[in-house]
Amino acid sequence: MTQLLVAIEIWTEMLDSGDPVDVIYLNFSKAFDTLLHQILLNKLKAYGIVRDTYDWIRAFLTGRTDQVVVYSSLSSWLEVLRGIPQSSVLGPISLVIFINDLPDVVRSTAHIFADDTKAYRKVLTDQDYRAVSRH
Repeated sequence: MTQLLVAIEIWTEMLDSGDPVDVIYLNFSKAFDTLLHQILLNKLKAYGIVRDTYDWIRAFLTGRTDQVVVYSSLSSWLEVLRGIPQSSVLGPISLVIFINDLPDVVRSTAHIFADDTKAYRKVLTDQDYRAVSRH
């Protein structure tokens, strides 16, 4: 709640001073289910996590299989290529690693809290409008 209040206070100050603000809400609530393992593994390497720790996380993520039951029919077993096992110790830190470079990619001010992000930018020129649209 505090993160939302801080963001609203900043936006209100901008609007009170007559400056328009563009806000983009990003919700990562489905990220646990859709996070592609290979992207996370690549980011781990980029952060310098290698050898035993990398191999341990890779073993945790890969090689899992799953099947679906619909009524009494079972699907065949398929390898799980996406998602972090729910309620796992690695779940929250995996999401943080996955979105950690967001402020570097989105050229605006971002308030990141768990799976909820608000990116915003004071918009004073046409270039500002274009920057928000691009990123």
